[in-house]
Amino acid sequence: MRARSVHGTSPWRALVLVAIALTVLAGCVSQEAVKKRQRESEGHYKDGISYIDTDQQRAFVSFQKSVQANPDNFDAHYALGNIYFQRKEYGAAEREFRICLDLDPRSGEALNYLGRTLIFSSRLPEAIEVLKKATGLVLYATPDKPYLNLAYAYTLQGDVPAAIRAYQESLKIEPPSIPRPLVYLELGRLYMKQGDDGRAREAFAQAKALDPGGPVAAEAAKLTERLR
Repeated sequence: MRARSVHGTSPWRALVLVAIALTVLAGCVSQEAVKKRQRESEGHYKDGISYIDTDQQRAFVSFQKSVQANPDNFDAHYALGNIYFQRKEYGAAEREFRICLDLDPRSGEALNYLGRTLIFSSRLPEAIEVLKKATGLVLYATPDKPYLNLAYAYTLQGDVPAAIRAYQESLKIEPPSIPRPLVYLELGRLYMKQGDDGRAREAFAQAKALDPGGPVAAEAAKLTERLR
């Protein structure tokens, strides 16, 4: 005859129930630990943001603590990438932006900054591919940013027609996030480089009209005097 517990439950079944209860409890503890790390990470990130304009090193340390607490904190990785970029530590910046893209492959800002980082790392073909991907994101609100970086990359590569097309595409974005006078100024420079003084004059005229009395207008006026 099999042994029964006082309440009529077999010892083996009791052990199974205890094991299940312990597993559930461990899962709850594990979830709470994860949430705690996420809260800690967010707290460090907010500290970093509060110092970013006054004490970059302190902000940098806070962002590092943030990703240590939660390696999946996209915003902290992005902030670290920006600081590394400003410090011209392009290898570290690239690493952080690639982590961002592992976490969110469709982040236009991470793609844009990765492309810019690759430009400054003298890896123009890679930069162009990344930036083209950024400009093609349907839900990206400010694709004129990567268009400008794309134009810059093409200019460095010596492909003036492609650079002009990129600037022209950036002018189609509404509302703009890049000052239009700057775009027209750079377009004018490229038309000058091509020897197309007529279009250069038109571009400089647009820059002057959109920045009356400003530094961009002054530069456009100076360049206009050099046209035939």
